[in-house]
Amino acid sequence: MKLLVAAAVLVAASISPMSTPIAPARAAPEPAGSTTGTPSGCARPDARIRPGAHGARERNELTPAEAVDVERELNGLLAALGTKAPAAGASGAKASGTGQQRRQASIRRWIPVYFHVLHDGSRGNLPTALIKRQIATMNAAYGGGLGGADTGFRFALRRITRSDNADWYRYPETYENTYKPRLRRGGPGTLNLYSADLGDELLGWSTFPWLYKNEPKLDGVVLHIGSMPGGSIDNFNRGFSGVHETGHWLGLYHVFQDGCASPGDRVPDTPPARESTDGCPDGKDTCAAAGRDPVHNFMDYSFDACMNNFTAGQGVRMHKVWSAYRG
Repeated sequence: MKLLVAAAVLVAASISPMSTPIAPARAAPEPAGSTTGTPSGCARPDARIRPGAHGARERNELTPAEAVDVERELNGLLAALGTKAPAAGASGAKASGTGQQRRQASIRRWIPVYFHVLHDGSRGNLPTALIKRQIATMNAAYGGGLGGADTGFRFALRRITRSDNADWYRYPETYENTYKPRLRRGGPGTLNLYSADLGDELLGWSTFPWLYKNEPKLDGVVLHIGSMPGGSIDNFNRGFSGVHETGHWLGLYHVFQDGCASPGDRVPDTPPARESTDGCPDGKDTCAAAGRDPVHNFMDYSFDACMNNFTAGQGVRMHKVWSAYRG
């Protein structure tokens, strides 16, 4: 795996959080401070979960109806900006607009990153070198260095904060409404990453760009420390959960959004998939439309060893969503 060195300015900071109440057990069905059940319906975060963990703790997918609402708003914003909306044809269709894709890839959008280490004493107190590796992995993935298209996005680590708080570290869902408003930095175009122990099901979760206007302080990506490069979670320890979740932060759906139904993930050059991928099955093809399931795409649930690409169409969509919500 090729790793690109992130352009970064690192300033380690220590934050002394205020005391917080004793957290409930991990199995609580609806943690306080979670955005899972927000009144706005489609304004829910998305997640990457381990195979077999499709239970009450899953951060829900957008339903087809919710995705329609999101796309209607997105298209309206792009029209107001004078920008053509992302193609909404059936997934699996031959990609069009290659000239536009080349222009998009030629744009370099450097995204400032604030990395917030939630830890419990020595537990979870990640070394700076590991955080640099995570950012380098993201730059390799988004730059096409692992085999896919160059999306034009790059990430620059601006600052690391460290918060020694056992509750935040062990129950990051429960205390999301506490630590995020205190720690988050920057505006809609600034990526805030948080690391913690997410338990036995979640590998990470992210907010979508269209959530920022209503809940700016909750914007960002939370990662399981074991999912980072060289981490403890078998098959999910190359840092690609960070790549995957940041894809959501930039406006991508899962490649299996809407199953086999059109318009799927709203990206013409990703073939549709009926369901998420477990492992790295050779020749997986669950839909009648042309093309096998994109099991190697970063927006599936495949093992990290299986993932290696974003498509040019996904790059185009991310740039347009950026213009509408983060630019």
